[in-house]
Amino acid sequence: MRNHLVYLAGGIAGLVGDDAMNWRLLARSRLAAHGIEAVDPLRAKEALSGMARISTDFHDYENKGPFFTSRGIMTRDFNDVKRCDALLVNMLGLEKPSLGTIMELAWAYALQIPAVVAIEATGNVHDNHPMLHEAMPFRVETLDEAIHSVAIILGR
Repeated sequence: MRNHLVYLAGGIAGLVGDDAMNWRLLARSRLAAHGIEAVDPLRAKEALSGMARISTDFHDYENKGPFFTSRGIMTRDFNDVKRCDALLVNMLGLEKPSLGTIMELAWAYALQIPAVVAIEATGNVHDNHPMLHEAMPFRVETLDEAIHSVAIILGR
């Protein structure tokens, strides 16, 4: 029996590099304690750690290899979402819409993959569109609650 796989969706562009990475490291560790494997869109992207701010223009990084190009990002992330059993989405503290995260939520919705979204109860920039709101089937207010909810959904 294979481990359950969970995709770690959340902001990247425009964030401090370590902020984009650290919550994913924490989630990966806590999910592993439940026998759940995390699939991280920042794997093999160590070049982004320690950055004061990750650029919102992917062209700034496409010379770093195939997984930094638009095609590489789109292909790998879509494939990852398709093969996962659930999404853990961290939207906490985001000050501008995370377009890639929105796409990942839409893919999950279309593929009928459950998504647990950590998001503030009010005031988050992702909470004002009806379609996006409906693409968040499980909403919680902390990362710990999201991790716990994913474990429950996957029977762990």
